[in-house]
This record gives sequence, structure tokens and C-alpha cells, in this order.
Amino acid sequence: VTFHMQIILTLTLVLILSAPAASLSAARSAAARPAPPPIDLRQYFKDGFASAAESLSPTSIVQMLPSYGDNSSSNAAKTTRRPAPLRQEMFSSPLISVLYDRVLPPLWASGLRIGGPEEEYRNAVAYLLRGEEGGEEADPGDARDHGVALDLSCGTGLVGVRMARSGRFRHVFALDYSAQMLAEAVATVKRENRSTRGGSTVEDLPLSIIRGDAGQLPFEDESIDSVHWGAAMHCVPDAERAMAEVNRVLKPGGRVYATTFLRPFPDVVFRFFDLHELVGIARGSGFDGAGDGGELEVEALRRVYGVIRATKGRP
Repeated sequence: VTFHMQIILTLTLVLILSAPAASLSAARSAAARPAPPPIDLRQYFKDGFASAAESLSPTSIVQMLPSYGDNSSSNAAKTTRRPAPLRQEMFSSPLISVLYDRVLPPLWASGLRIGGPEEEYRNAVAYLLRGEEGGEEADPGDARDHGVALDLSCGTGLVGVRMARSGRFRHVFALDYSAQMLAEAVATVKRENRSTRGGSTVEDLPLSIIRGDAGQLPFEDESIDSVHWGAAMHCVPDAERAMAEVNRVLKPGGRVYATTFLRPFPDVVFRFFDLHELVGIARGSGFDGAGDGGELEVEALRRVYGVIRATKGRP
């Protein structure tokens, strides 16, 4: 009985306090903006996923899971499913995805999420875009200067959609393992489109929704300009491997803003961390502050929320 109560308590706390931080109401407040010039998205992906990249869209999920028998992920068509741990598999439940997207935003808006519902988005953008104020909308003409971003473990897409609508990024890839969470992301995009103003359509949104594995990303080496990994490190099967993948796909000078939960949350379903572990994971993945412009900062907010800000140094 005690063990089951621990599981229920842990899940309740994490569901209330975590997940994508930009609220639905905030995403709706962003006016529709003209899309930047189109780019060939195939150039960002490994050879085995180039054909799948042709189908990328903000209104459909493109499968880019690796072939788990082949770490090179060279043949996306031969993907076979591997057993997923409970902390990852639970997000396949329709109940969880609806809870994240429809039920929890009002609770976050009332202040029940650490830092408030908008702060993760604002803080992430302020760091990823090198000091810009995340709360202000950018001129879409400047989007090309800010490159391509990855919203890793994007969940229901509330942060990724907000990033795509902000006009600050040329394109945003929103990637998650859970097909159910991504289905809610697609629903969010379509729902948002009904309330946008201007001549843009949902297909103009510079956003692609991808089902993939954080531990074997489908992107080419040094192809991504910035990565947001929000409140999800504790959910992946192998945080070290996933962070190494983030380093692999980031361009030199690229930045990652990652958040997760710290102990004393018990490691019942999720794997929680202390600051020393987060520093070790970041350094072991190549974010050691070395190289021109390389930096690493890890801090705790209210003792239970860990933040990693890291820049990949240039040779």
C-alpha cells in the first residue's frame, strides 16, 4: 500500500509542477505572423530520415523513431519498438495527454507551477536567443537570424507552438516519444489556428511535429541552433545519452536550456537528480565550458527545480 501511495503522490506532484510551461491562453495571444522564406528541411536529418522529412507538417505527426537494432538509425523504415520504462510509457495514456493540455494550464496560471506558467518559455528564449527578452514579440523578418530550434520532449506542444508563433525562429522541430502527447500537440495547433488573425494559415507555421527518441535523435551532426528541453530529463530512459545527443546535434555556439526536478522527490517512477548529477551529465556530454564561447551554468530554483544553461564551445 505504501509503495502505491508513493507512486500516486509522485505522479500527482510531477503532473502539477511540470510539463510545457507556456499556457494555451498565452499562445493564443500571439498574432499570426508571415512565415519566413521556406527552407529544405531534409538537410537537417540523417540520410535514413530524409524521405520522411518531406512529409513534415505542423498538422501531422511524422514517425522518426530509430531502428533500435542499429544505433546509426540509418533505416527509419525498419523501426522496431523496444520496451519503454514506466516513466516513459505512462505518457502514452490519452488521460495524461488531455490532462497536460486541457486541465493543468489553469492550475499553472494560478501559480501552482514553479516559476509560473510563462517563465519557462521566457527564460528559455532569453537564454537561447542570447539575452533577448522572451516576453516581447519579434519582427518575423528577424527569424532567419535565430536559426532552427528543437523543442525536445515537447509533450503537447505548448512551448514548441509558442516558439514557432513567436517569429523568433526560422523553424521549430517539436519532438517527443509519445504519440498520444503529439496528437494533442496537433490538436493544439489546429485549435490555435481558428483564433489567429491575418492571412496566414496553419500550414504557414514554421513547426514540424516528430515522433522520435531523445536517445537517438534523427538530426544530422551540428545541424540545430538551439534546444529547449523542458521539465523532461527525469522522464527519459537515459538522461546521459539524451544530453550527449543534444550536444551532437547542436552547432558550435548553439545553446541548450534544460529543466528538470531535483531530489527530495523520490525515485519511484521518475529518475530525479541532485545538482552534482546534473553538472556531471552536462560535462560528460561535452558541455564542459571548453572552447571559444563554451559555458555551463547549473542552478536550483526553490530547491526542487533544476536548470541547465549550456553553450557548445567552438573549436
